Amino acid sequence: MAKRRLLITLLLLLAICLSGGSVFSFYNLLYEQNNKLEPTILLVEKGVSMGEIAAQLKKDELIRSVSVFKVAGRLSGKSTSLKAGEYRIPPRASTKMILDILVNGQNVVRRVTVPEGKTSAQIFELLMETPGLAGELPAPPPNGTLLPETYTFGYGVPRTVILQRMQEAMQKTIDDLWPYRDPDLPYTTKNEALTLASIVEKETSVPEERPRIAGVFINRLKRGMRLQTDPTVIYAITDGSMDLKRRLTHADLRVDHPFNTYTRKGLPPAPICNPGRDSIQAVLNPMKTDEIYFVADGTGGHTFSKTFKQHKRNITAWKRARRQKRLALRRRAAKKTAVARKKNVKKPTTPTVSARAVRGPIAADGTVTIDAIDEETAIAIDPSEVSANLMEDLIKDDPAEKPVDPEKAAKMKTKPQKAAAKAKTKTPAPKASQKKKKTTKKSK
Repeated sequence: MAKRRLLITLLLLLAICLSGGSVFSFYNLLYEQNNKLEPTILLVEKGVSMGEIAAQLKKDELIRSVSVFKVAGRLSGKSTSLKAGEYRIPPRASTKMILDILVNGQNVVRRVTVPEGKTSAQIFELLMETPGLAGELPAPPPNGTLLPETYTFGYGVPRTVILQRMQEAMQKTIDDLWPYRDPDLPYTTKNEALTLASIVEKETSVPEERPRIAGVFINRLKRGMRLQTDPTVIYAITDGSMDLKRRLTHADLRVDHPFNTYTRKGLPPAPICNPGRDSIQAVLNPMKTDEIYFVADGTGGHTFSKTFKQHKRNITAWKRARRQKRLALRRRAAKKTAVARKKNVKKPTTPTVSARAVRGPIAADGTVTIDAIDEETAIAIDPSEVSANLMEDLIKDDPAEKPVDPEKAAKMKTKPQKAAAKAKTKTPAPKASQKKKKTTKKSK
């Protein structure tokens, strides 16, 4: 075998010499750099020969001579040990450098990041859409068995390999954290801990809040209160897909389902998603607190309370913040519309709405005055651009304010004008001097 290899190498060298080359030109071509100014990704499929690789390199203008590449590979004694994979060829690489990269198997490292809070089905979709992975996947495993993380892999790695790594990582995480849990927890199994962790994961996107929210849920469990958490309702009414493109309704909260924590006490039967390490840590070592309620604060976080009275006040504040946010969004949209109209129309043909007050009278000409939350953003907009809902809100805010009918307003304007005209046609009253003259005549 070794003799045959040597013979082939000698024949290749002879071919180079016969074609007008020399040993000098061979080494010159071997160490000559290519003209590439950017890195190049080279894909080597499994079972590809040295000649096919050399032809591909020549086609991509990474090397000048196929023969030199093949001879160098033979002389290295590793021409048969080239590994399949994805390789990053740096700019200005020589034939020798490329050969070393392929022989040493310096594969490009790919990454796939699995976000926290995804269901197993959603993670399967992510893996199927990830380029560079190979093969199909079996049925999704239960939620709570895959650890969201960033996983590295080389081109052509089977998807089942990444899936197995996720499962092993989740098992290792819960096994490592479980012995150091708070001894006063109201649950006794790892599955229950993962179930609560999945709820905490879906409740907040603020990492610092997780231990506090976990503490609230644990307080409610200890008191026998329902958790009443919205993510479990979404899980119930979407059959576990967690893909709800609308707001929850009161009817949704009353749905009779094992996962609905508004109608059932205790924890759901299983996790509703795959929680991350921080959420698992939070439910195993929660924050010590007396709080049993929390509500969104309108900024992405939550406001917490110990009593229902405080909780109701927080809900009112949240609704107010949400209302102001909506109004601000409407005003911003109206401002964009006004700017666009200004550019396209030289003379406005319609009355405008002045954004100087939150609400105000609706005049006969259709002009409405709206308070600006921030006077710096006061804008002039067309009444036709004000949404019907906003108009109704403005009227509802003050029942005394009703839109004025233009015809009635016109009639009201004409009445004072007619009265003034009649007053002008009456005979003017006599002056004081004239009255005196009349009285003197009578005395005479």
